[in-house]
Amino acid sequence: MEAWFVSERMLSLSQVALAKREGARLGLSFSEIVKRLGLVTGEELSRYRSMRGQVRTASEFIREGKGYDHHLSLRRLILDEDLRAKLPLDLCQSLAAVPVAEREGVLWVASANPFDLPTLKRLQAAAGQPVEALPASETDIRLAISRNYTARDALYEAVGAFIQMDAAALNEQSQDDPPMIRLAEQILMHAATREASDIHLHPEERFCRIRLRVDGVLEEGLLLPNAIRSALTARFKILAGMDTAEDRLPQDGRIQFAIGTEEIDVRVSSLPTSNGESVVMRLLDQSRLQLELGALGFSATQQSQFGQILDQPHGAFLITGPTGSGKTTTLYTLLSMLDAEERSVFTLEDPIEYRLPLIRQTQIKDEIGLSFASGLRTLLRQDPDVILVGETRDQQTAELMVRAALTGHLVFSTLHTNDAISSVPRLTDLGIPPYLLSSSLLGLSAQRLARRLCQFCKEEVRLTPDEWTAAGGQQVDSDVSLYRPVGCQACGNKGYNGRISLAEIIRVDAELQQRIDEHESVSKLKSCLRERGLPLMREDGLSKALAGLTSLEEVGRVVQLKMGASTSDA
Repeated sequence: MEAWFVSERMLSLSQVALAKREGARLGLSFSEIVKRLGLVTGEELSRYRSMRGQVRTASEFIREGKGYDHHLSLRRLILDEDLRAKLPLDLCQSLAAVPVAEREGVLWVASANPFDLPTLKRLQAAAGQPVEALPASETDIRLAISRNYTARDALYEAVGAFIQMDAAALNEQSQDDPPMIRLAEQILMHAATREASDIHLHPEERFCRIRLRVDGVLEEGLLLPNAIRSALTARFKILAGMDTAEDRLPQDGRIQFAIGTEEIDVRVSSLPTSNGESVVMRLLDQSRLQLELGALGFSATQQSQFGQILDQPHGAFLITGPTGSGKTTTLYTLLSMLDAEERSVFTLEDPIEYRLPLIRQTQIKDEIGLSFASGLRTLLRQDPDVILVGETRDQQTAELMVRAALTGHLVFSTLHTNDAISSVPRLTDLGIPPYLLSSSLLGLSAQRLARRLCQFCKEEVRLTPDEWTAAGGQQVDSDVSLYRPVGCQACGNKGYNGRISLAEIIRVDAELQQRIDEHESVSKLKSCLRERGLPLMREDGLSKALAGLTSLEEVGRVVQLKMGASTSDA
């Protein structure tokens, strides 16, 4: 078992040794102790069980049956009514199992204990037919049960408890009453089941609106009686360790929300508004984090460019884009590709979104003087090989970052600019001389996140050559096949399910260094890139629309194409 985790680069030899010592001390098996220590995720354990039992994981089985790509998984599976009826809800919850498919008289079930004979016997007795178990993480199973059996009904039941109350009863509700506790839990569970990135408690004049951001788009939301707004806000503030008596100043907090054997980290922010406190909660689900460039949507060429940058001994690489464009996830993925056993890796982040093994991560705290600049100055005395600076905000941080890149360190950071090449004038505006900038930069990248077309219901459409060129594509001689969103049960009738990156990557070579040295304008630098045929975000988006990964409208929404035609009219 240990050798497999090492060969798959999930554990290092030192982590294996630690797990063995702790397992012997506590009397736990190797799989139990690595899970308790947080060295591997439930999904990684299910992969091990799959290998050991020479069976597919539940997600692999689902993808194989549907013929779709890696994006489809157990937690996104939608079961039809007949399949749900095979196993009752209480049994699924107690055994941590959920039906996946029925093929040739056999019921295939995702299970957290796929090799436990008593569990299999109970499942077979309940289903009244042969059962085959597929390994899956308990967290994925719990979310699949919630999505298919309880999520919407449980939330509406929790809301209905308040709708049935009269005005006097509503006004008497407090943050500690069971209905309020249940409502807060169901809001969090519903958001996790929908794979939302954010929950908004939006106070309005006569209502309190609960809104979710799913796949980057904020939904209309669910209305609640305004009488319970203060108590619900207080409930979340209690969970987040915030001061419930303070509603005049902004506050920040954190909630640890358990699903199965894993926890979702929820970052909570409150802000006073004219109608009451606005509360926004960001869900950071470690089990959903896919640290693979291909899974994030980067093409083979882009993955090769990233690999070339990681092979460099020193220099700076910057990723640009607005908040929520996936910059941090891309940086985490790049760090995970480094050999952190042979290289000393440090990060400065605000906030730390996910914990990475073998990497020392520091939370920035401006209120006590721990800024990016002061942290980076200290970090340079910690013998680093690789440094991640969460954001280059000011002149001091920019100067220290360039200095680190020029003195033998590989440095990653982010900037807020519209495209990659605009990082050059942004850094010169921060006081970095062009000759130092050109010498330190390895590359620049910019990215956005576009919604991924639902693979179940997307529909092919055709554009004429004129329509395609009007939409920004290159000249072609024949019609172009694209896809448009339709909407089905699997995607909540949105037509989209998940997100994919649209990116541009610029390697700073000798020619570009010279142009930066000569302080050329952004327009001239962009002209140079176009002359060299470098694919920018626009071209990357169009290529992914051609591949059926997203729609032309979605590319236009994200990178602001001037749409000359609409696929919905084609």
